[in-house]
Amino acid sequence: MPIVSIPLGERKIKPCRVFCIGKNYTDHVLELDDVDKTVQSKTGKYPVVFMKPVTSIVSSGELIQAPEHGHTLHHEAEVVVLLGSGGKNILIDDSLRCVSGVTLGLDLTLRDVQADIKKRGHPWELAKSFDQSSPLGLMSPYDNSFDLFNISFSCFINGEKRQEGNTKEMIFSIPKIISFLSTVWELFPGDLIYTGTPSGVGTLCKRDEIILESPILGRHKWTMF
Repeated sequence: MPIVSIPLGERKIKPCRVFCIGKNYTDHVLELDDVDKTVQSKTGKYPVVFMKPVTSIVSSGELIQAPEHGHTLHHEAEVVVLLGSGGKNILIDDSLRCVSGVTLGLDLTLRDVQADIKKRGHPWELAKSFDQSSPLGLMSPYDNSFDLFNISFSCFINGEKRQEGNTKEMIFSIPKIISFLSTVWELFPGDLIYTGTPSGVGTLCKRDEIILESPILGRHKWTMF
């Protein structure tokens, strides 16, 4: 069943859109490209942006069904922000006023499908935007009591640490991402932003246990089936 609301403390917020940022950690840019090691040439002046439907959201603790239209499913652990307000052409210095919640999540990617559609010059939806491709942890309310520029997080698969990152390593910071998105779309309460993944992405198989963990954002768990 598609998620109908996101718990945030005592409130529940209806999800609006799922924005995703690609190539936002230098080490991840390099691990996916063995030919061109020039990070700037792969990131550019603006963040890589794609979107997913609300049906991609899977709450923490639920089972994730593996997609059947590809063979190589990768985990990408990310910090996710929930907007409680929005607007158009938001200044970078005003961006954090829009953030109501923060958590960890996964951008699940069919890497074999993505490789094929990249060669063809096609959009990424078949590889990124399938149902249950955006597992979402329990939201922590954001009230300026912790630093969005210094959130460490890890991803464990069957107890083995696969990914480790920190938001201070982002190429485009959370305020810059929000500000840029608002120049293209009017942002609304309930918009989610998956902010990119560090290196260490790897394969998921059926019955794998996935745990995302952060000293600030807590522990979140899913199982593949």
